Amino acid sequence: MASDGLLKYAKTGRCHICQRIRKTDTQVKPVGEVKHGYATGHIWECIDAEECERVARERIKSGHPKAKIIELSLKIGRAKNYIYRS
Repeated sequence: MASDGLLKYAKTGRCHICQRIRKTDTQVKPVGEVKHGYATGHIWECIDAEECERVARERIKSGHPKAKIIELSLKIGRAKNYIYRS
């Protein structure tokens, strides 16, 4: 999570759908920002959508600790526009 807001991305990011920690260079893309005062974080989403949803459904079936969060993320769906949250 060592990032410098919007100027320098973190090396890894957690996909908001499947809740996996992935490399920001090749596996996830930023789809939004979360701002808390001066701190800024990113909302990440897997680039490979089919694999992401397959893994998310497997995690729900297996009773993953974050299964409720994954279910909610699947209901909301993938980001169509850039998201701003504060």
